[in-house]
Amino acid sequence: MAQRRRLLQGIGQRGVWAIVRLSITFPWTTLVMAVVLAGMAVWYTSTHLEFQTSRNALVSQKARYIQRFEDIDKDFNELDSFIVVVEPQRFERGKRFVDALAARLRADTQHVSRVVDKIDTAGLEGKKLLLLSPEDLRTLRQRLQDAQDLLTDLAAAPGLQQLLVSINQEISKALVTHLTTSFLGEASSSTSTTPEEGQALDVTFLSALFSEMEQALTAPASYLFHSPWASFFLKESDVLSQEGYLTAGNDRFLFVLVEDRPADSSFVKHAPPLQALRDHIKALQRDFPDVQAGVTGGMALGSDEMLSSQHDTALATVLSLLGVGLAYIAIFWEVWSPLRVQITLQLAICWALGFATLTVGHLNILSVTFAPVLIGLADNLGIHLAARYSEERTAGYDFRTAMEIAARQMGPGIVTAGIAVILAFYAVILADFPGLAELGFIAGSGELLCLLASFTVLPALMAVSQSYLRTRPAAWQAKQHHAWSWFGRFPRLMLGVIGGLTLVALCLSPLPQFDYNLLHLQAKGTESVAWENHLLEDSDRSSWYALSTADSLAELHRKKAQFAALPVVDRVESLASILPIDQEERLRLIAELAPVAESVSGAWEDVGPIEVDEIVNVLDKIRFKLQRPHTDWDPTKRPSEEALTAARAALVAVQERLKTMPPVAASQALDAFQRGLMADFAAKLALLQHNMHPASLITLDDVPSYLREHFVGKSGRYLLQIFARDNIWERGPMQTFVSHLQVIDPDVTGPPVVAFYSIWNMQQGYVRGGVYAMLTIVGLTFLHFRRLKPTWLALLPLGVAALWMLPCMALFGVQMNIANLIVIPLFMVMSIDNGIHLVDRALEPPRTAAQRPTQSTGRAVVLATLTTIIGFGSLMVARHAGIFSFGLLCALSVSCNLLAVFTILPLLLRIVRLQPVPSATAEMTPATRVE
Repeated sequence: MAQRRRLLQGIGQRGVWAIVRLSITFPWTTLVMAVVLAGMAVWYTSTHLEFQTSRNALVSQKARYIQRFEDIDKDFNELDSFIVVVEPQRFERGKRFVDALAARLRADTQHVSRVVDKIDTAGLEGKKLLLLSPEDLRTLRQRLQDAQDLLTDLAAAPGLQQLLVSINQEISKALVTHLTTSFLGEASSSTSTTPEEGQALDVTFLSALFSEMEQALTAPASYLFHSPWASFFLKESDVLSQEGYLTAGNDRFLFVLVEDRPADSSFVKHAPPLQALRDHIKALQRDFPDVQAGVTGGMALGSDEMLSSQHDTALATVLSLLGVGLAYIAIFWEVWSPLRVQITLQLAICWALGFATLTVGHLNILSVTFAPVLIGLADNLGIHLAARYSEERTAGYDFRTAMEIAARQMGPGIVTAGIAVILAFYAVILADFPGLAELGFIAGSGELLCLLASFTVLPALMAVSQSYLRTRPAAWQAKQHHAWSWFGRFPRLMLGVIGGLTLVALCLSPLPQFDYNLLHLQAKGTESVAWENHLLEDSDRSSWYALSTADSLAELHRKKAQFAALPVVDRVESLASILPIDQEERLRLIAELAPVAESVSGAWEDVGPIEVDEIVNVLDKIRFKLQRPHTDWDPTKRPSEEALTAARAALVAVQERLKTMPPVAASQALDAFQRGLMADFAAKLALLQHNMHPASLITLDDVPSYLREHFVGKSGRYLLQIFARDNIWERGPMQTFVSHLQVIDPDVTGPPVVAFYSIWNMQQGYVRGGVYAMLTIVGLTFLHFRRLKPTWLALLPLGVAALWMLPCMALFGVQMNIANLIVIPLFMVMSIDNGIHLVDRALEPPRTAAQRPTQSTGRAVVLATLTTIIGFGSLMVARHAGIFSFGLLCALSVSCNLLAVFTILPLLLRIVRLQPVPSATAEMTPATRVE
């Protein structure tokens, strides 16, 4: 058995030396071929490499939800766009901002292909009441009937003062009769009419009216009228609006949808149009300082993430190169050895780019990270070879002999560590997750090319430069550390102490949690994320929604009703509300409504003068009634406490403003307000009366063109957009939302569905990849040593470091997420390298006292690990939270492994006796010493 092990080891040593010997025999040929191949690879990559920026490209294209999403995306027009969110202090200012922005964007044809700021409803003129549900039509008729006295009095004396008097009378009707008589001290003929039994008084209009009055009094010169009448006719309905603006949050937000012209096919193809859009907004805000606006939506979120990642990765690359260079100089006090290693690595990465372009043809948002991964991992290969070569040169051997010793002694370990990394990456291909599989194939192939370069390009560089450069003998002088001598004097005791501390830390540390929220991966303060969160908190809008389709109008209405009835659904947007199936019933209800609406007429804009004292008096009466305890109200007519509180607060604000204003100024401000108020009422009443006699039913031809293009596919299918009630960026609501929707439509798709399954598959893929990587590493390590004792010694630091990671993650507050999940397989391939090389060195025969101070393996392990820590740790400068967590977790895991390698492994080596393996120098020709 021992002879067979020595035979296999000899074959490995001779194979590595044969490749190295060929390279140093023909160094210039090797280097010219390497550079030419790298140049060809860069040229081929620049002309043929494509980028897949969609997250859908990461998952299996055979998945039904992906096929459905792609099918819907092809069938329907532009499902995704930039969403400009406008939040004005006053709604009218917001409308002006939207109009000005839309004009600017339509002129920018270089970056913008389409702007949707309003929905043109000209085709629905005369038919708008058919858009109201039967319940809304009945409510509208009831409200007009209940307001007959108010409207009659207002028609007789149009103006704000009469409106407030009539409102006071309506509130009186909702109070208990004996209290009404006692408090008012006067009666009107209109008080004989009572509201419909059981219907609560609606004071929403009152709140809106008082809020507008307060704004008109606060800034008379700059006030822009905002209609409160929507609450008077129908709450939460914009059917009676002629403007068509896209709004949400009770008109708190306005929206502009922008379709861009991508610059190219790169990862950041949407970045130039997005920046141009933001520049237009900023330029316009100079004229509208009171309007807040920003861009969000799926495209903006994705573009911001890509741009942030690209910037952070580039910065981290520069910092890592500087950091690695400083680490080389600090440890070895020389420049040329690390420079040769870096040249080798850069050439190998160029080869890897060309190979990836030739075989895969594209990079996705996961596989694009393969270059930083290789920089963090593959330089270890060259470091160990260069370090051993420098050690032997320092020991006095000539170039060829030093290179032969380095190749024979370090070559098998380098090959084993490299193949372990390669097969660990290739093992990830077995995971059912194409995005991760592509990363595994490209990174594994890149590691293979780096391994080849370490035995060809690096020796050739050494051969060319050795005539001109000399290694400093002091570079490898090891110092005795008395503290370490004391530490290793009691190995069993120290292992027990370390084990006890590890057990205590594990017991006190919670298990790491997984953060599913993709918004948390973005850089803090990112505009698109901030506005997305703002919408989630303060309105019912979100850029995320599920998608379903219907083949007919009947199916469309059935699905919409089923989805809308789900407790997890906030609303369903489709053409069902514009193409109702019960239009005949609505026509009948409109016919019943017509006499009531057409009975209202008057010279609404012929307003009377403002008498401030009389208005103050009426407001006092209204306030007195609104402050009555709930026992003074008719239980069936009392508004909700929330509505009463809002109305009282708005009324108090008006009263306080009137107290501080001169009567003349208040009269002028309220006169301007009442003119706008009555003109707007006249317009809305005219619109209502204009739509009382529809000429025909609504057909698809009447639907606004944008809605028709958006919700009707080329195939004739109808689209449904389903919005969640809760924040589906979080895992729990997302899972509940998707599972409920799939009960109604198993083929439902859309961003939340794709994200739900993608995150799950990515999780499982990384875990399976980690398991496959672990099995591969264990098998290769055993094949390398062909003995159990050195195998478990090399693997043990990896396991200990994994345990130490748990308290470290708790200490630094690190959570797992989809950006740092890749650390699971990476940690294993990064950690096994150190154990193999140190155990390999421990298996060598003891060196003489003169040779021992020049041993390089320990310093090479430290340098290789530090470069990995610096390489990945440099990512911690990233503003992108996902990249930051990835860099931090990598740095922590490699640091834990380094600590385990230099504590646990040396202590075990003092307890466990290893049988030395004959040195490679025994099989070589007599070495030439350089005196």
